Amino acid sequence: MSYYTTVMMLLLLAGMVMGTCYTKLECSQLGDLLELAMKNKDKVCQCPRRTKIPAFSAMLTSPQTPGTNKAIKFGKVVTNIGNGYNPTTGIFTAPVAGVYQFSYTVMSQGGKYLYVYLALNNIKQQSTWLKGSSHETGTTSIILNLKRGDQVAVKSADGTSIHSDGNMYSSFSGYLIA
Repeated sequence: MSYYTTVMMLLLLAGMVMGTCYTKLECSQLGDLLELAMKNKDKVCQCPRRTKIPAFSAMLTSPQTPGTNKAIKFGKVVTNIGNGYNPTTGIFTAPVAGVYQFSYTVMSQGGKYLYVYLALNNIKQQSTWLKGSSHETGTTSIILNLKRGDQVAVKSADGTSIHSDGNMYSSFSGYLIA
């Protein structure tokens, strides 16, 4: 409904109500409402501007042996809203401060162990250790309070190989939640 239609309906309603006002208070309130509507008729809506929420998801498409304490480079980017994730370095840099949720899934090479961890500004936050007779997978999730510019990465703790192929078994994701 347009602004003018609303005002006209209020005026019509006012006329109907004015004829039935039994107290000065009721008529005064209706008059105040009409005055407020007329005063604000030329104002533009000050709706809050919606910003994009930083979020990313990236996959590993081939095996990788990054070296001790080096970031795993999840090169196939599926989503990168806010451009916080850099597939060349494997590092997510927080574009805005806030509470973020991160998760990663990794697969070990067949019959070999795998030891990786999630780091915030190069400080270990959470680890995953896998060993089995076949390919083993592990998934970790964590919530972190980040400042703008903080860096998060999944790193190899001791240089072991992470398995993946065209089926993209290994991944790294994160997004702002608050």
